[in-house]
Amino acid sequence: MRQALFMGCIAAALALSGLSATATESVATRMEAAKAAHARGDIARAASELEAVIADLHGRLGKALAEFLPAPLASWQAEAPETQGLASAGGGFAVSRAYARDDASLNATLILDSPAVSSAALQFAANAPAQPNMRRVKIGGEDALLRWDATNRAGEIMLILGNRVLLQIEGDSLGSSDLLVDAAKGWNISGIRKYLAI
Repeated sequence: MRQALFMGCIAAALALSGLSATATESVATRMEAAKAAHARGDIARAASELEAVIADLHGRLGKALAEFLPAPLASWQAEAPETQGLASAGGGFAVSRAYARDDASLNATLILDSPAVSSAALQFAANAPAQPNMRRVKIGGEDALLRWDATNRAGEIMLILGNRVLLQIEGDSLGSSDLLVDAAKGWNISGIRKYLAI
């Protein structure tokens, strides 16, 4: 039963990541190699094969999710998106992109299936304690929280989608909190919801 559950999870991950038939075969081949290595007691080889599968899936997932990151605002420059598995932080996956204009900076992050999403969701609860410099705003019809420190010209804006995704943009040396709101309007929220079926 464990094996069936394990293979079911892999099948779901493959479907979610939108792998082509060839890529699916490659992952399936590595999974079979890991299973065979495990059966003969070669735990190191099994782990190596599974790590390769995870790296492959993370690479494809990161490429897909990067498409939903905000485009740079006018006159801003954007760096290439970066991806990161969050196993050391309790699980999940993140894709982020940095933006800059003169001394101002923004950093957009999409976090998927991580304890960080649940932790952030607590701030959205109706009974959550009020926090200084924080207010609710709407981004694409979604509730968002905006924190702004006018003294330091820094802040963040975040949204939660389906209790699975945290969309966050942090900014420093900004002229106003409007830049955070404008940047957050660049998230492809409908695309994220469709891709992740949330």
